[in-house]
Amino acid sequence: MKKQDDVLNKLKEIEESLYDSPKENFIQLKQIYEQSSKTVNESAQADVLYKTGEMFKKLGKYQEAVKLLNIALEVFEKQSDTIKIIHCYYYLGESYLRMNDFEKSVKYFSLAYNASADIENKKIHYNTAAHIGRINNELGNYDKALKYLFIALDGYKKEKNNSNLAGAYSNIGISYNDVGYYDKSIEYHLKAAEICIMLKSVDTLASVYLNLGVTYQNSNNYESALEYFFKSLKISKKLNLSKRIPYCLNNIGEVYELQEKFDSALEYYSQAFEKLPENDKYPKASILFNLSKVYFHKKDYDNVFKYLDEAIFLAEELNVKKMKLGIYEGAKDIYFKLANFEKAFEYQQKYYNLRLTVLNTETAKQIAEIQSKQMYFSEDLIGKEVIQEFPEIIGNSDEMKEIFSLINMVGEHNVNVLITGPTGSGKELVAKAIHKNYKEDSPFVAINCSAIPEHLLESELFGYAKGAFTGAIKDKKGKIESANNGTLFLDEIGDMPLALQSKILRVIQERVISPVGSTKTIPVSIRVISATNKNLQDSIKSGEFRQDLFFRLNVINIKIPALKDRKTDIPLLVNHFIRKFNNKFNKNIKGISAESLNYIMMLSWEGNVRELENVIEKAILLCGQEVLHIELFTDIADKKTDNIFEKIPLKWSEYKSHKNEIIDKLDAAYVKQLLSSVDDNVREASKNGGLERAQIYRLLKKVKANK
Repeated sequence: MKKQDDVLNKLKEIEESLYDSPKENFIQLKQIYEQSSKTVNESAQADVLYKTGEMFKKLGKYQEAVKLLNIALEVFEKQSDTIKIIHCYYYLGESYLRMNDFEKSVKYFSLAYNASADIENKKIHYNTAAHIGRINNELGNYDKALKYLFIALDGYKKEKNNSNLAGAYSNIGISYNDVGYYDKSIEYHLKAAEICIMLKSVDTLASVYLNLGVTYQNSNNYESALEYFFKSLKISKKLNLSKRIPYCLNNIGEVYELQEKFDSALEYYSQAFEKLPENDKYPKASILFNLSKVYFHKKDYDNVFKYLDEAIFLAEELNVKKMKLGIYEGAKDIYFKLANFEKAFEYQQKYYNLRLTVLNTETAKQIAEIQSKQMYFSEDLIGKEVIQEFPEIIGNSDEMKEIFSLINMVGEHNVNVLITGPTGSGKELVAKAIHKNYKEDSPFVAINCSAIPEHLLESELFGYAKGAFTGAIKDKKGKIESANNGTLFLDEIGDMPLALQSKILRVIQERVISPVGSTKTIPVSIRVISATNKNLQDSIKSGEFRQDLFFRLNVINIKIPALKDRKTDIPLLVNHFIRKFNNKFNKNIKGISAESLNYIMMLSWEGNVRELENVIEKAILLCGQEVLHIELFTDIADKKTDNIFEKIPLKWSEYKSHKNEIIDKLDAAYVKQLLSSVDDNVREASKNGGLERAQIYRLLKKVKANK
């Protein structure tokens, strides 16, 4: 026992002067844990390893900390020592976070969060919620981020923990910034700053100022952004916060770049790069990327690709989705402007493929629920947020901003564009916007390849000569010739017959047409924009679409997301349709109730924007009040479930099988949603669902058996 006490006392002594001589203390700590196995029993050794691991973490020796904490954890788990297990989970989560291993970090923080739910001291429970929220924000899971950050916020309020409360407010501000709610973001950051000033917590205040500057930057208020970046930089330099200084310098450079002050931007980016602590990879990727952009503006292409390639490599190594998205998008822009369309297309595809995994489709619903159940939606609230550059295309989500960016990029260049997206998502509106940016006063000629019978489609496209067939009593100009010096829009190109595909390919390659029944050729100068709701790659494999035509059409690909994948645009669309149908029916509907809006945002909208428009049109027509109320919309979901009652088997044996199949599907959906609502925590699911845990396990077993 004496040896054990001696070791623990020595550790306590080192901890008191840990930062005074970190190198010497690190050596002593290594010696202590190496010798402890010879001097103390397993239980005491676990305490030594745990304490040593914690101090390694504080010294930034994260690999060593993880090693020791995992060994200690095994012993504590054998002993069922709940408090020490929770602390091991927590310190492992912190260590992996510092190593930028977000997957393992969130795993251990989640274990700590669940294990600490029932203990009396809730501080670690709320701290783990805050960490889980921050990491999910980095990963782009904004609905989960907000959920956990609000749990932490409420907990800190209950505990009157003002120091952590400031951080919670600021982290919520970061999440709101990332989903485009800049006013909300600023509101939460200012609350955080107020607490920091009250507590004289200067270190945290520097961080809050930095985040506040980012929000002002994203909302294009560059003057305020610079004000807060410089405030943060001043504090960081005074306190010698070596990790934060490069962030401040980098962000100042970004504002100068946005203002096209490229020399100033390069100066601050270079300073940021020089000030980077050794092996701090996270900000390095961003700084490298920014250096590549500013060298592009200075036409120093050797440095462009030097820094861009390194930034891409580092971002992919770190595998932080939000970071990769920004770099992929920037790489696409650079290659496009250099007319390297193959590379631009490669990074565009990478961007879109990654984008699908980032913004959870339930984000809009989650944010709506968090903000206020009393929300009242009106024209004044949201109408100003419609992007006026493309008034016919309604949306302010990140997905739609990306599409607007692409429209602007391709508009001035005569390159072929393939627009893909589900039926009703607005492909023709995007085509018209591209045309308007290209040659507004020139013809825009659209033809739906699936709406015209095969034997008539060729003559519609190419025209025909008098006498070409029975009824051809005079020459007729085709759609392609009508689009001369303008844009030809081939809608539902995936349904074009193979025989015609080869002729369209010839038009694109040679820029000439021959009307049906004529031997003469007519030169045409057209831009081709095509659209489809099909996967043309699958059609190529099945022999239904020509690969060479696909490559010709798909110089630039614009993917329009389904409405269910950009739900933050639903309030804007609802507001637009209210105005539209007020005019049509001479009504004066002023808005929609919060209950109705939340209900609408929960639906999947398989018919996309077109279906939403039809539903709002009907609601406006039937509404006898000033506000669209919930009763106008409740039949939508009913209609979506009617199909389970179609084609019911009449034989009793077949009917029973049909009924059991439906019940199994309902059970599967129920248990999946129940567990998903609590991050697969069976104990919480049991509490929320009013079930015994055994019932949940039986349902899971039944679901697996029926797969």
